Amino acid sequence: MLRRFSKKIVLTIYIYLQLFMMKKAVRYLESNQSYILFLFIFSWVLTLKNKIGIANSWDDYVFHPDTPFWIFIKATLIFVFIDFIKRKTEKRISETSPSLWTYVKFFGISFIAYLIVENVFGIIISLSFDTISRNYGTSHQITYKVFSQIVDFLIFGGLSLAYLYSKDNTSYKRRISEFEISNSKSKIQQLKAQLNPHFLFNNLNVLDQLIEEDQEQASNFLSQFSELYRYVIKKADKELTTLQEELAFTQNYFELMEKRYQGYYHLTVQEDLKESTIIVPPFCIQVLIENAIVHNLGTSSNPVNISISTENGLKVSNNKIEKNQHKKGNGVALKNLSEQFQLLTNSSISIQDTQDNFTVILPFIKMNKND
Repeated sequence: MLRRFSKKIVLTIYIYLQLFMMKKAVRYLESNQSYILFLFIFSWVLTLKNKIGIANSWDDYVFHPDTPFWIFIKATLIFVFIDFIKRKTEKRISETSPSLWTYVKFFGISFIAYLIVENVFGIIISLSFDTISRNYGTSHQITYKVFSQIVDFLIFGGLSLAYLYSKDNTSYKRRISEFEISNSKSKIQQLKAQLNPHFLFNNLNVLDQLIEEDQEQASNFLSQFSELYRYVIKKADKELTTLQEELAFTQNYFELMEKRYQGYYHLTVQEDLKESTIIVPPFCIQVLIENAIVHNLGTSSNPVNISISTENGLKVSNNKIEKNQHKKGNGVALKNLSEQFQLLTNSSISIQDTQDNFTVILPFIKMNKND
């Protein structure tokens, strides 16, 4: 009874192991199905080419359907063998992306190991079926067998190595791309996290001044400012927004500033921009408007004129009326804005600072190759 039970356990474990190995084999073939299909087609083409070349005429042409199948099996085994040697050898290599020379080493090691394994296996089979004299009886037979193995490996091994190199190189580029995208997103979020307090503190300073001058106006300012800051929080985790949304937010922000500086600053927006489909980072225009207000002292008779238009990018410019006691900032807003566009477009913002005007041009963001 105990012996039967033990046999059942052993049999069950064996079946599960077989199923596990089959699943691994299926997953392996699925991950390389395009190349396996190529080997299958190539085996048929190679067989047909050889058979047609041997025949003197179509009447002499003889085709055995099993021939391409065995060539396909050999080609697949060579591929699996090279991939196995590569995986085992890779564990001892510290390179993140192995060089072409490393793959040549894989090929050399696989080539020698393949010749040894196939010939040892062939001798064992011949000894088992007592056909050693028929398969390895003469030097000509041995030379032909080894030469055939070398040619087979050079053809299918070379194709396999090229496929594995291309596959790994594509995978490496994808990992690098994913890392760069992730890193860029992280940096953009960090830069925006720095801009949000910048927006908050500048406007709290305005609120502080209003409280001393006009408490009712300060209350209205605070109410509108809270609405604006809701938008800031909403867009805090967004990388991009439409220009229409950004202009609407900027317009609301400017109207809020007008309550404090009535007639001291004028804002003009190019009309067709309000219907534009341009994509921009959140707060990029508002930051420039805020920068113009903070660093220039307009008056009702000599206001600061701020314009938003397009000229080789999104252009925000203003005339300069610097404050008498102008305190130079550390340029955090412009620096962060420049870094954001560098990450998004590989181009920095353009800053033109003359005696009379200050202009910033933001490069357009292309969403795809056709934009």
